[in-house]
Amino acid sequence: MSFGANYYLLTSLPTLARPGVAPPMTPGELRARVVDSDAAPLVDVVLLSDDLRQRQALLAGEPVHPQGTVLTADQVEGKAPLPAPLDVEEMDTTGRIPDDLVWEAYWHHAVAVARRRRSRFLGGWARLEVALRNGVAAARADALGEPVEPHVVAKEIAAADTRVDRAVAAWSDAADPLKGWRSLVYVRWDWAVREEPRFSFGRDEVAAYAVKLLLLRDWRRTMGVAA
Repeated sequence: MSFGANYYLLTSLPTLARPGVAPPMTPGELRARVVDSDAAPLVDVVLLSDDLRQRQALLAGEPVHPQGTVLTADQVEGKAPLPAPLDVEEMDTTGRIPDDLVWEAYWHHAVAVARRRRSRFLGGWARLEVALRNGVAAARADALGEPVEPHVVAKEIAAADTRVDRAVAAWSDAADPLKGWRSLVYVRWDWAVREEPRFSFGRDEVAAYAVKLLLLRDWRRTMGVAA
């Protein structure tokens, strides 16, 4: 597809407000809108992260009502195997948490799709997310006096960015967990706004929309408000 091929798609999508405002559509509705565009594979990777978070919460015993978008209901509920890119059977499981192995496979999958599809935004998003995730995990392990190494995933992917270090420090220094969590959401949101190729009408701009939609949804969900 040619440059700007997603013009009609992007101009038809509702505007996204900053975190705290209800998302204007569900991930499933977005997926249905992009299914015929060249951005569909990128959007699927982004939306898959939300399915995996729901799966992780459900299997941990949290009172959630999963609504898978890319994964089937059985896959989200742990009743069916995950898709091939998330297969962890061949990975070294020694001393590793099963969920961490799934996430490591996911982030490698995200970077692989970004390379195949020449998506600068998706690749950067994956590297940022891994860096933030590992930074928080390391800070938690350090606070508990535990070794850090078993808690990090896909460290070779993580972005080296001083903004990540500052974000993790702000999370650690927050007066309460909710404020710390909010600070990480804003870091992610500001990164997406800064890195999205606005008015290019290319597939990366659609991927950025998907990332921001999930941030709005995740904010509402964590606040106990239906997204």
